[in-house]
Amino acid sequence: MPANAIFGLLGCGLLSLAAVASMIGLWRLPVRARYAVMLAAALAVFVPIGDLSVAAYVRGVTGDLSMATLVLAGAACLAQLTGRTPIERRERRVLCWLLTVAAAFLYPFALGWTRFDPYALGYGSIEFVSALLLLTLAAWWARLNLSVLVVVVAGLAFLGGAYESRNLWDYLIDPLVSFYALAWLLAGVRRRPSNALTA
Repeated sequence: MPANAIFGLLGCGLLSLAAVASMIGLWRLPVRARYAVMLAAALAVFVPIGDLSVAAYVRGVTGDLSMATLVLAGAACLAQLTGRTPIERRERRVLCWLLTVAAAFLYPFALGWTRFDPYALGYGSIEFVSALLLLTLAAWWARLNLSVLVVVVAGLAFLGGAYESRNLWDYLIDPLVSFYALAWLLAGVRRRPSNALTA
């Protein structure tokens, strides 16, 4: 099996573990039970059922996942195991805004509605890489470590050829994390009026 296929399966397995742990509320269990359940879930996700494992089925539906998705999935697993979230609300909010803006910039234009195709920028555009570098430096200066982590991990995975894709966009963002970011922001907007009424 090629290395990029293994990396893709591991990513989809991590997402599956995060989903299972979050659905069952793993953090409510005693510490030892958390690790036991997570180990059992990992075996269930990666052990083949018939010809394919759960991770392989997930990969067949989602494709290879961006580093943004993997970082958030990894954080969700840590939160469920330790009972403490490793991501501050401010950092998650900024990352979700960045992902939503990037998705609004990338996906509508990539459908061919105009002559401009932002997806093509991911094939080594100096302007795109420079803008990404400036954005990362600004995030680092603002101490937005989560956003910096996502870009750095995506850049390293891209340089290392973790996936078959040679487009940097595929390492930065995917439709799944775009929907998550938008849903998280909308949920925050809904909570705000109710909080104001109860204040």
